[in-house]
Amino acid sequence: MVMDSRLIKALQTAHLTIPEAKAYLALWEVGEATVQQLAERASLQRTSLYSILKKLEKRNLVFKTVRKKHTYFIPTDPQHILEDLRNRTEHFAKILPSFVPVYPESSTKPRIYFLSGSEGFKKIWRSVFDSKEKEYLIITDPREMLGFVKRGYIKGTIIKEKLKKGIKSRQLLSFSEYGKKVMEDDAKENRQSKILPHTYRVSCTTIIFGNKVAFISPSPENIMLIIESESFAKSQRTLFEAFWDLIK
Repeated sequence: MVMDSRLIKALQTAHLTIPEAKAYLALWEVGEATVQQLAERASLQRTSLYSILKKLEKRNLVFKTVRKKHTYFIPTDPQHILEDLRNRTEHFAKILPSFVPVYPESSTKPRIYFLSGSEGFKKIWRSVFDSKEKEYLIITDPREMLGFVKRGYIKGTIIKEKLKKGIKSRQLLSFSEYGKKVMEDDAKENRQSKILPHTYRVSCTTIIFGNKVAFISPSPENIMLIIESESFAKSQRTLFEAFWDLIK
């Protein structure tokens, strides 16, 4: 496959190696691919692709999804690269519009992204903010979030980014004194909250945004996933609204 040399050079200024740039661009061309498919399309050795994809995944440039026992890799928005560089290169900003996504028809199929640990927790919130949705819904015991990041990160990074982007949220909180304390900041954090009856205990956090639903299992399980499915997200949103209307 002949790749746009401008894009290769632009990605090099973003500190990607030529093989990494080729792998990323090849993924961008097709929307998703297995390691074997990507090796053929990018003209790279399959054995070397594993380490390349691992590096791209670490930089939040690709996600993994599993479907029918096969692992597929999907590129994230190249805006991540621009943010990481903090606008140090105007060249990449000019070349960014060249990344016009043309996904195959199969890209409309549901996807599942698997994550873990504090980095996975941060990636989920990055996905929420990158979705450009103006409201997200969340069911959680806020104490469980402190198992992944400190309260200072939630306030100083997640909430700060939320307010910067003008995003609203509604949340159903597990009954606790800490939950009541969180509610006190609703007005200044662009949020509405309701406390679930004490008989309903929540340990796994659910975040609904756009056509995606994220699940965060508490520590020490540290299992996280994002399900990208219009019908599944719609069902989860309906359940949330039902609980929301019932709780006064």
